[in-house]
Amino acid sequence: MNIIDRYIGRSILAATATVALVVAALVMLSTFIGEADNIGDGGYGVAQVLAYMALRLPGHLNLVMPVVALLGALLALGALAAGSELVVIRAAGVSMKRLALSVSVAGVVLALLSVAMNEYLGPAGTRSGDALRDTARHGESVESIDDGLWLRQGDTLVRIDGTLPDGRIADLTVYELTDGGRLSRALHADYARLEDGRLVAEQPRLTRIFEDHTETQAPASLTLDIEIEPDVLELAVTQPDELSTPGLWRYIDYLQRNDINADDYRLALWRNIVGPITVWVLVVFALPFAFGALRSAGAGQRLFMGGLLGLVFFLVNEIVASTAPVYGLAPWLAASLPTALLAFATLVWLRRLD
Repeated sequence: MNIIDRYIGRSILAATATVALVVAALVMLSTFIGEADNIGDGGYGVAQVLAYMALRLPGHLNLVMPVVALLGALLALGALAAGSELVVIRAAGVSMKRLALSVSVAGVVLALLSVAMNEYLGPAGTRSGDALRDTARHGESVESIDDGLWLRQGDTLVRIDGTLPDGRIADLTVYELTDGGRLSRALHADYARLEDGRLVAEQPRLTRIFEDHTETQAPASLTLDIEIEPDVLELAVTQPDELSTPGLWRYIDYLQRNDINADDYRLALWRNIVGPITVWVLVVFALPFAFGALRSAGAGQRLFMGGLLGLVFFLVNEIVASTAPVYGLAPWLAASLPTALLAFATLVWLRRLD
């Protein structure tokens, strides 16, 4: 069986690599078209665009990795079925369960590749690519935070709009409240920095608010009694679906300690965990088709069927994830439910064929 395992595994991996190359070419073409209008801004030329595209590619491929794996498996297994190779293997006494194990070899390899892209290549490439583009276009890279990063420590509220490559903070706003919840002090600074875990505002505009009047000050700098870990800012400027699992874990812990809702990040964490399993399940899911509708189909029909199935699964996955907070569905359940249902359907289908 080792020979059959290797043969089927190589066939699936080779077909998946071909699909991945086609998808990568389409993604890079789309990215180039999107960035073409920015060519000429500052030092942002064609070479920088190509580097940006290459750095962002692992993250883009990771997003569609389940669909790519499904297409590759359908192409490979469909070709083996069309050549009667799978029929001969079954006629030799190999059960569907054992054949599914052979297909799983390729599924595990693709799942591990998905982990590598999701945990290392994707996040690192995204950060490096965005920094390269912003630096080339504007001379510096300001990583903006959607809707700002809000933190609360005791009676102090902090809002941060972004960070600079040298670790400084861009656009800092601080509000201090009294025990009764009344605003007592407001501060705004275009730039701030972290020193020994403390926030230091540079040239802040400070307003003290009293019951009958206000006072304004503009010191050269002001140290605030607010503790922020440097890596938290790094995590905050990244979208949840672009963070690695350890990064999500650390940021969720930080949000919980500051009494901030972390459901979006919990969902992203569970999707990172379930993602490689989904890739493996989709590869095995292609096996029953090789003994059914795709046995006599051409490569074009297999691609169409695979693309349609992948699109349906992708949409269901996204709909469940998006509606989970509305219906109070736990993040772990929202992330794993589509994959669990698909795995169950695959298991039932394989048993009926055995």
